[in-house]
Amino acid sequence: MKPFFRWLGKILATALCIVLIVVLLPYASKLASAVLPDLSGAALNTSLLLSHKMESSARLETGIVEDEGILNSTTNAMFIGQVQSVTMKYLYRASIGIDLSKVQMNVRGNTITLTLPHPEILNDSITPQQVEKDDFWYPLTEERRQKLLDDEITLCRQRCLSEYAASQEAWNNTVAAMENTVAGWLGIAKAGVTVQYEQAPSN
Repeated sequence: MKPFFRWLGKILATALCIVLIVVLLPYASKLASAVLPDLSGAALNTSLLLSHKMESSARLETGIVEDEGILNSTTNAMFIGQVQSVTMKYLYRASIGIDLSKVQMNVRGNTITLTLPHPEILNDSITPQQVEKDDFWYPLTEERRQKLLDDEITLCRQRCLSEYAASQEAWNNTVAAMENTVAGWLGIAKAGVTVQYEQAPSN
């Protein structure tokens, strides 16, 4: 009888192993796809293509900021008082975007994660719209006028970075622009590959 029970035990153990394999196979495949490298090479090939495209593109514009402002400046002289007064209405315009060379890429299974840098000012300008001045005693020179504009554009950049570039809206625009750009770069090449985005931690 003992040989029979040993034989029966082996049969039951084998059957149980088969059942467990069938039941757990879907979960095992999901776990393997998340942990193991992409054996088909699709994600790897896609990441190489993305690296090449980002290297050749350099920067990506994600938004435009326009702001109207007023610059006020007065100059006083000893014993005389105010000798110059300047009021200048201006338009500040900035192109916001990201430096693609700062994008970090991580490939895990069939998922590519792009860590995007925080938006920055790609280029900007300040354009005087209207200038009013009282400078009989101390004429406003072109050098002085440019110095006033240079100082004002520095303040505009600080406001732009603190109020817009650091906002949720700027991040949403960055992701949307990146998604559209990546879709155009890859086309059908990203079939079977998931590209997702995350924001780089603040410095």
